[in-house]
Amino acid sequence: MKIKISELEKKVETILQSEYSPEEANIIKEVVMFGELSGRPTHGLIRLMKENYGAFTGKISEKPQYIRKTKVSTLIHGHNNVGMLVASLATQEVIKLAKETSIGIVGTKGSVNSTGSLSYYLNKIANESLIGIIFTQSPPVIAPFNVKKALFGSNPIGFTIPSHPYPIIFDMSTSAITYGSIMKARMENKNLPENVALDKNGNITVDPSEAVEGATLPFDNSYKGSGLAMIVELLSAVWTGGGYEGLHEENGCGNLFIALSPNLLSEIETLKQNAQEFIEMLRNAPTRDGVTVRIPGENTLKTYENNLSRGEIEVSDEIYKKLLEQAK
Repeated sequence: MKIKISELEKKVETILQSEYSPEEANIIKEVVMFGELSGRPTHGLIRLMKENYGAFTGKISEKPQYIRKTKVSTLIHGHNNVGMLVASLATQEVIKLAKETSIGIVGTKGSVNSTGSLSYYLNKIANESLIGIIFTQSPPVIAPFNVKKALFGSNPIGFTIPSHPYPIIFDMSTSAITYGSIMKARMENKNLPENVALDKNGNITVDPSEAVEGATLPFDNSYKGSGLAMIVELLSAVWTGGGYEGLHEENGCGNLFIALSPNLLSEIETLKQNAQEFIEMLRNAPTRDGVTVRIPGENTLKTYENNLSRGEIEVSDEIYKKLLEQAK
């Protein structure tokens, strides 16, 4: 179904204000709307569904707290606040540090549920003419290579480099399929692709309900993808003091945000011009099938801008109907 973006924003705000202050609801709304408007529905409206690792936790103990600081770093304790709120605060803080010292490192622990689309935060960092790196962790979802049960989170990683006309943004989960995709498939009564998930007994499954009780595979179903997911868990959770591998669940999820000024090694405008030249060379490279090379992050930002300019968007009938029922 099609819906006006202004109407959808009001509905999202209303749903969020059932449990959050207007300021907090607005912060989370921006993350959810970016996911939906940028063509990533698995990080959009579906994250408003309760009991779906999304915007509602039901166990917030207090406001996020800044518990450890140096000139270049901050550690934030999320105190069971949702990842989308804690990650937004971490992004603001890492930008502030990088602007002041050219280097910003922000770790978080104690958040719960999804941070939403990493591209949202990466775009904010790049818009400040900063290089950005984000590692985020979730409760156990991935079964490491040759292991039958989930130990690692979906553990997405993201990088951004300022450029013209769009920043270069690379954002990927280390899982073969996101948890949001599994939940969306279950809600829409669809099967999963082959070879992306296991049931609770460690067997390959295409049933999303079985996958929820089981695990996902690393993105390449090899030791390489498993190793990358492991490193993300070590940096984002073990280092920051979050829970990991299903242990120390009381410490919540961990995340790591890094922002660097291009001035450390170059001039900002020089980097943007050289990055643009780099991208144009890649874009115009001959391909085996004649299809133009797809540039990471570009389609995401263009889709977001195009939807905003149209003023309306197509959303899932099933998900929107359930949101309306939830809002009653």
